[in-house]
Amino acid sequence: MNNSIPLGRRTVLLKYKIHWHVVFTHFPISFFMLSFVFMALHLATRRACFELAAYIGLLAGAAVMLPTTLSGWLTWKGRYKGMKGKMFIYKIRIAFSMIAMSLLLVIVRSTFPDALHAVWLWLYALGTLLLLIGAMAEGYYGGRLNHR
Repeated sequence: MNNSIPLGRRTVLLKYKIHWHVVFTHFPISFFMLSFVFMALHLATRRACFELAAYIGLLAGAAVMLPTTLSGWLTWKGRYKGMKGKMFIYKIRIAFSMIAMSLLLVIVRSTFPDALHAVWLWLYALGTLLLLIGAMAEGYYGGRLNHR
């Protein structure tokens, strides 16, 4: 990989490489954490604005999970040569589970009638908690890798 950028007649050498997966990975963690916090506030206060904020955080987390997982997959295939260590297997399973869970929550929340909100509310809160736990697990395993 060439670490230089042509700039007119000169070439600038880059000292550091950017690992896009490391950059992307912080977004789902923060969005799922915010989603869970706003859902907890909604459960405590029953204010609709907190549930809406939780939903927006969930949408953002679900949307950014796709490029995060793709960049992680490409980094795993390229930098780590598809190594089949336990850590990578855990990270891949957790990532795909988080994509499925977040998309399921978004689809159900987008189509669920308001009349059934009381039933759905607790499953929705549990789902946001599971996404937060998954994001924390991804961060834990990712922090054990060397990204230099």
